[in-house]
Amino acid sequence: MVRRGAKRVFVQAPDGLKQFLAEFVSRLSQVCEVYVSINPCYGGCDLEDDRAAMIGADMVIHIGHKKFIEGAEKVYTVYLPAPHLADVRGLASLAASELKKRGFLRVGVLANLQHIEYVGEFVREMEAAGLVPVVDRQTGGLVLGCRTDGAKRIESEVDAFLFIGGGEFHPLGVAMDVEKEVFIADTYRNEVRGTAEIMKKTLSRRWWAIMEASKSKRFGVIMVTKPGQFSMRSAEKIAAELRAAGKEAHLLVGDDVSPERLAAFPFIESFIVTGCPRIATDTQQDPNRPVLNEAEAWKMLEIIKPDRK
Repeated sequence: MVRRGAKRVFVQAPDGLKQFLAEFVSRLSQVCEVYVSINPCYGGCDLEDDRAAMIGADMVIHIGHKKFIEGAEKVYTVYLPAPHLADVRGLASLAASELKKRGFLRVGVLANLQHIEYVGEFVREMEAAGLVPVVDRQTGGLVLGCRTDGAKRIESEVDAFLFIGGGEFHPLGVAMDVEKEVFIADTYRNEVRGTAEIMKKTLSRRWWAIMEASKSKRFGVIMVTKPGQFSMRSAEKIAAELRAAGKEAHLLVGDDVSPERLAAFPFIESFIVTGCPRIATDTQQDPNRPVLNEAEAWKMLEIIKPDRK
């Protein structure tokens, strides 16, 4: 900040990290005026440049994520990782033992940004157990909620995948994009578990949403205005296809795709989100009004318009 002469700095962080910002903001405030966003932050695609510019910020500090799209920032942005700090040797050993017990030999090793530094430890433990760990060279094993190339590139080389981190958000994204079994080495619960059951439930819900949406007459096609998610071309193309299939398509624009926002449009029977694909899969579904992502929308169009080229 001092080197760049920044006088006003805008700070973005995920809700889970905001509770740890006190000392960081206190120290930063000694050299510049600090403004902290109260909004949720879901990734490097979720930039608040317009708000930063509105207050005249010279710099944005984006915590917990990495750059998503080159050149997307309107205000100079620094990305600060927020790595999880723990001793994972025991968990790595447990994961290697569990995978070997299940008969897997070649295992793809993955992690989110907070746990990517643990990949090396897990690789060493797997090798010590006689397994063959495989890590994508381009990403180092890094996967995001909507970017799973680090898994897809090595899928043909492995028998299963191991994701290092907590929760189901990232590993479920991988499981939906590959045909190999995905396991979680949970650094918070210190346990190893599979994703087969939650994957089965998720796929059932997604196919239900696709089939229910195919019965709809009126659709809301949503363009998400977050810098890394905006795609007017995709939204307009899907709307055109829907209209060609005899459906009504209303183009909606916004950055908050929540059940509360969708409830304001009672005349729309189904929604299609052309932003982050996880918005649709992770949004609490109204049993009467399904929400699809872009890929699911094209699957639905194949059902309602089978002769589509």
